[in-house]
Amino acid sequence: MKSFKWVLIVVFVFFLLATTLLLIREPVLDFIVGKIKIKVSEKYNAELIIAEADFSGIRDLVLKDISLVPENGDTLISIKRLQAKISISKLLRLRPGVRELLVDTGRIQLVRRTNSDNFSFLLKRKNVSASDTTISKSTAGFNDRFMGILEKVNELFDERITFRQFRIMYKRADVDEMVQIPELYFDGREFKSSIITSSKEGVNLWLVNGVADPDRSRYDFSVRKMRGGEFALPFFDLFDGFKICFDSAHVAFSTMEHKGNVEVKSDFSIHNLLANHWRIAPGDVRIPLMKLDVLAFADEDSIGLKRGTVFTLNELPVNITASYSRQPERRLRLQTDFNTGNAQDVFNALPEGMFYTFKGFRASGGLAYNLHVDLPVDSPDRLVFNSSMTGDKLKIESYGTENFSRISSPFNFLAMDKERPVRSFEVGPENPYFTPLPFISKYLQDAVLTAEDPSFMNHNGFVEEAFKESIITNIKEKRFARGGSTISMQLVKNVFLSRNKSVSRKIEEIMIVWLMESKRLVTKERMFEVYLNVIEWGPNVYGIGEASRFYFSKSPDELTLSESIFLSSLIPSPKYFRYRFDQNGNLKPYMENYFKLIAGRLATREKIPQVEADSLQPFIKLAGPALEFVQPVDTIPVDTLELIPVVPAP
Repeated sequence: MKSFKWVLIVVFVFFLLATTLLLIREPVLDFIVGKIKIKVSEKYNAELIIAEADFSGIRDLVLKDISLVPENGDTLISIKRLQAKISISKLLRLRPGVRELLVDTGRIQLVRRTNSDNFSFLLKRKNVSASDTTISKSTAGFNDRFMGILEKVNELFDERITFRQFRIMYKRADVDEMVQIPELYFDGREFKSSIITSSKEGVNLWLVNGVADPDRSRYDFSVRKMRGGEFALPFFDLFDGFKICFDSAHVAFSTMEHKGNVEVKSDFSIHNLLANHWRIAPGDVRIPLMKLDVLAFADEDSIGLKRGTVFTLNELPVNITASYSRQPERRLRLQTDFNTGNAQDVFNALPEGMFYTFKGFRASGGLAYNLHVDLPVDSPDRLVFNSSMTGDKLKIESYGTENFSRISSPFNFLAMDKERPVRSFEVGPENPYFTPLPFISKYLQDAVLTAEDPSFMNHNGFVEEAFKESIITNIKEKRFARGGSTISMQLVKNVFLSRNKSVSRKIEEIMIVWLMESKRLVTKERMFEVYLNVIEWGPNVYGIGEASRFYFSKSPDELTLSESIFLSSLIPSPKYFRYRFDQNGNLKPYMENYFKLIAGRLATREKIPQVEADSLQPFIKLAGPALEFVQPVDTIPVDTLELIPVVPAP
């Protein structure tokens, strides 16, 4: 009897609440819409327009002719009709939400003009006090943050969604791009949509299918191109001219929570990827297959990738583990490695459009690589950095586009200024300026090695400690302030590669250096000899033979200690030699520190007596064509340097 009484009470309360909601829903709706409009105006300096807001039936909210217009800007969002079915269960739990959402005929239009656009205002962040930031950082665990994001995703897929004739457009002077969604349906489990993408290159038609299970936090989506070509996806051009397209892609993930710890299992794959960006490579890069299998975790104080995370490039699997922790100190860790018994797998995995010199390269034997990084974020001086590549009976069966051993014999060198060819010359006896190593001043050899790469004759192409120090310096200064290139790397860059500053060129440089050094394709002495005979020592001055005559009207074997140290200082910025001198033709005072540094190191390495280092004066006497260019800086246009002629043959 008592239970029946409570049922009646619950029914009565529910009826009372429902009746109350029906009576006050329209005034409440008007109040909420008004508050939202005021908030949008105050926060974003934009006007939210809703021509009509009403209820259809008991739970259906209908908004018509919605638009968001920034002040003095083009309309950003316009929706003809939006219908949402209110979730009574969520309201009873005091949680706003809908069970069904219909968007009929809508448009998001991004417009960029010469000095303005209609979307940047959305990127303005609300002011947050330092104390608020501190609290959130100290109290919110990575697991809580992740679960908070996941909860938002689950809530989104906890409703039925329908889009009809929805467009996202981007316009600027020379670009008119669009993503059109003729139809999109999600019934609470299955997701289906057709999408039309239109860029300045062409139009593609895509089909998207997926399954969502928000109750168990499992999702599986795939997209496949049905019609079109290798046309760039829209909007990516915004990112400094980035182009990307592909044939199909698949992503799936699931999550588990156990005792406050979150684990994520995910796999992603993309087929026939094409990308183009100057930071990646000079032209199109093609990857037939790229996969990423992820085992991730998040707990109170750390987040990362567990062992079992594998990145596969074409057919080469690479193991990855990584983590970021904030207790007991902030620390980044990274471990990546691969080990294959067939070295050709590595070279087959190189994407088309990158690593031009390895095109057609064939190798046998095994190849393994290991990278270990451990960085205390607040104490970068304690960085641990280990990188190693090893070959097991590795043998070069045939070279590809480039024979990396060709510099052992005379060859033709093409001098480049960035991407502009300057001139070519023979690196060998036919060139009157070519100087064999025994005929180059020992002072000059030792000064260059001391300044650029003291352990060149003994290392395997890389100086791990120097590279580590460059990382530490760059972290501290928060910019690329120091490189870690060895003479081997500089030589490879000058002789075999272009001057573009792309990721692929740097990796290609490292691979060539490793092969040359590990397989002893060229002797150290010959590498150093070529290096001194091809690097730029001044504007349009290449090789030590030209340099010694350009600056001092003498041959390389006659260079003194002071002259040699001066020449070594030119290597990082050879075109700007004249800025090292004052208007009287004397070295500026700051050069004294450089002379003392190099001379001191030469003495420490026992290349010169200590007494000679102590007595060295930062003084040189220019005697060659360079002398006429050492005048007051403001009397010579910078462009004049480009007109310096090649030193006449002796």
